Amino acid sequence: MKYLGYSTVLALALILVFVYFLYLDLQLPFYAAWLASLGLTTLILYWLDKWLARIKKPNIRVPEHTLNLLVLAGGFAGAWLGRGLFRHKTNIRKHWGMFAILVASTLLHGVLIYWVFFRQLLEQSGR
Repeated sequence: MKYLGYSTVLALALILVFVYFLYLDLQLPFYAAWLASLGLTTLILYWLDKWLARIKKPNIRVPEHTLNLLVLAGGFAGAWLGRGLFRHKTNIRKHWGMFAILVASTLLHGVLIYWVFFRQLLEQSGR
């Protein structure tokens, strides 16, 4: 199977643009900007992969390892949204590895979100 060779470059470019806009222009905390950027990029690549599958281009796809790396890096929200909106990669028997990575990434980043944001808020409030 041929892969869309530019999908990784596209992903990196989108991440840089989104992080620049969210972190530098909107002044979001870096981790929040990172998660939002990865979520949007992952959602776009899920859509692209589903679109390529629908137009009967089975030889040109976004590699699963690219999607998995985006999910692990913080794109779990975009992956969950992409699975729901586009009904993409939803067959758990066929894509059990992607589902396991998605669940693990969600749990990992859930702990990090708690650690970065909520723990600081609790400490500041004196609890």
